[in-house]
Amino acid sequence: MLIGALAELEPRDEQAVIINAGTKLVSTLALASALKYARMPVLLIDCESSDGSYEHFSALQQRLGFDLMRAPLRRHSAALDWIFSEIPARKVLLVDSDVEILNDRIFGLMRDFIDEPRVFGAGFIEGPNWMSNQTGFARHGYFEERMWIPLAMLKVEVVRKALSEGHSFAERQVFNDFAPSRAVSRLFGSLRYRFPALRHRQLRWLDAFKESHRGLRPWLVWYDTGAEIYRHLKYVADYQFAGLPAEFHSRYAHHFSGVTNNELNPGRNLGASIDGIADYARARLRDAYGIGM
Repeated sequence: MLIGALAELEPRDEQAVIINAGTKLVSTLALASALKYARMPVLLIDCESSDGSYEHFSALQQRLGFDLMRAPLRRHSAALDWIFSEIPARKVLLVDSDVEILNDRIFGLMRDFIDEPRVFGAGFIEGPNWMSNQTGFARHGYFEERMWIPLAMLKVEVVRKALSEGHSFAERQVFNDFAPSRAVSRLFGSLRYRFPALRHRQLRWLDAFKESHRGLRPWLVWYDTGAEIYRHLKYVADYQFAGLPAEFHSRYAHHFSGVTNNELNPGRNLGASIDGIADYARARLRDAYGIGM
C-alpha cells in the first residue's frame, strides 16, 4: 500500500521498517530478505532519493506486497525518533537499507524474549569498546554499549516513553578529561582533536577528574546511534535488551557498512567498495529472490 503518513498504517503487533536514501539496489536486497525471513509486514520509507527509487519501489510494491511512503531526508537518528513517536505498532524491527538478512534464526531469539515485561528490545549488543586507529593499537575514545542498530527489534511503547522524557536516538560525544566542568572538557577535547599526539593518549594524571565508565576513564565517550536511549532504558529505567554479541551478526545478516554514507557524502571514501557490493547485490537478487536489476 502507498501511504502518506505513518498514522495511515494498520495497527500491528510487528512492523519492519527500512529507510532508503538513494541506495535503490541494496535497499531492494534488504526489502526482499526482510519479506522472506522476518515474516511480518514491511514498510519502506524513501527519503528524497534522486536515483528513481520511489518509482522503482512503487512498481515492486504491487508485486511483493509491502507498504511504501515518502519522507524528508533526515539524519538517521532523527528519522528513528520520528518513527517511534508516530508509528502505530507494538514492536518495530529496524532493518538497515544496507543489510541482507540471511536466515530466520535471529527472529526466534527476538520473539522468545521481546514480550517479557522488562525487555525493551532484542537483537545484537555492540560494545562497549575502544575506538582505535587502523592499526588497532592506538586507543582513541570509548564507544558506549548500544544495540546493533542495523537489525534490532524494539518495543514502541517503551521507546516512545523515553522519547517523551527527552531521550533520543541521536549521536553525541562526551568529553571526559575534566568531568566537573563540561566546558573545560570540551576545550581540552578540541585541543586533542587538533593534535594527534594528544588524541591517542589517555593522560592518566587526569583520571582523578574523569567520570568512570565501567571502571575505565576514557577522555572521550561516544554515543553512537541509539546508544543514549539504550543507556537510559537499560541502566536508568531498568529494562533489558536480549541480544547476542554483535560480532556474531554475520551468521544471520550481511551488512554492507558505508553504502548510505557514501551515497550521501560522495567522494569521502567511507569504507564501502561500491562496485563489488553492487555486483553481489544484483547476483543475490537474481538468484535468491528472483528480482532482476
